[in-house]
Amino acid sequence: MKRTLSEYLFERFCDERKVTCSRIPEAASRMPDYLMFPGTTPVVVEVKEIERNKEESESDRLLEKRGWGNPTGGTPGGRIRAKIVSSSGQIKARTRGIYPSILVVFDERGEVPNLEGYSVRVAMYGLEQINIAVPPAGQGSPYSLGMSYGPKRKMTPEHNTSISAIAPMIMASRDQIMLWVFHNKFAKVPLPLGLLAPYGIRQFQLGEAAPGRTADWVEISP
Repeated sequence: MKRTLSEYLFERFCDERKVTCSRIPEAASRMPDYLMFPGTTPVVVEVKEIERNKEESESDRLLEKRGWGNPTGGTPGGRIRAKIVSSSGQIKARTRGIYPSILVVFDERGEVPNLEGYSVRVAMYGLEQINIAVPPAGQGSPYSLGMSYGPKRKMTPEHNTSISAIAPMIMASRDQIMLWVFHNKFAKVPLPLGLLAPYGIRQFQLGEAAPGRTADWVEISP
């Protein structure tokens, strides 16, 4: 089967970083794309490509024709959230609760908001919301209780625990492919934090939340 651009770039990335990577043969049932071997630890990898939707394609057409496109939007993290849903089953079937896994997500245009850290975070843990307390009538004004993660979360202690991490892959230039790894704190089999460090891959985990705030990514030192 012909490789997609995202698969070609992932293979090239592994080759450039000297990470052993082998494609999983296609079967009747859907399976993840690759086994990656950083050191001796097998890691199941599924590569997903974010394609331009109709709204974005029309904006691209107008940009080329007249010099500016239409505004495009959507729910923060929505495109990544969809990739989590579509890949979770096949990743779970391959990891079998034994192996760690990475969902690699690629957008050819490398655009915000599809691949930046905020979108990954709210796709995994839910949209941010401000909680408001409303006192009984005549007993004061509404006041904020702080922020928390709310709806549309895809990573919980019971959901999508077979995905150890999500890794946006960005083609920074013709000669530079970057992979940033965001660890899932609810993973049944976590990706060892030191596993990818020798390969110059940036990694992030969810830090501690300050009072009244949501937890943010903290970069893991090599």
